[in-house]
Amino acid sequence: MTDRAIQAAWDAVRRTRSRDPARICAEMDIDVLIRQDFEQQKGAFCVVLGRPFIFLNGRLSEDEQKTVLAHELGHALLHRDLAEKDVLCEFDLFNMATGVEYEANVFAAGLLIDPQEMEECLREGRDIYSAAGALGVNVNLLIIRLAELNRRGGRYRLPYLPDTGFLGG
Repeated sequence: MTDRAIQAAWDAVRRTRSRDPARICAEMDIDVLIRQDFEQQKGAFCVVLGRPFIFLNGRLSEDEQKTVLAHELGHALLHRDLAEKDVLCEFDLFNMATGVEYEANVFAAGLLIDPQEMEECLREGRDIYSAAGALGVNVNLLIIRLAELNRRGGRYRLPYLPDTGFLGG
């Protein structure tokens, strides 16, 4: 399941030659709408009359919006069938309790983190926190990426499991 998410992220990067989720959405004809009326909700993906939409909370910082957009893009590419039945709503983004949410998190980590840059940061001896800062991602996304690499036989030391509520409302 998570291998599918990583493959989808790589395919999106290869197809668009970009890791920018906004650019990928534009090139894949996915409408992104910024909402100022969201309270706790960070984002949602839905399909309306056959057209894909991602809604983002306009009150989030630019970095948070990029992370949420990458996560929702994961839903768009991996879970469209579910969205055609119902809106995929999240109030606790990066919830590890459900397979669908975890898969979208793995997609976001695979999309936003360049593997060569990640390896370079870690080879330089950076800790997880400074590596995440250098890569421009939340530390929990980096930990998700490294945990997935460990699942495949990697030997990265992780300080903790990802915080499921690090973007929670």
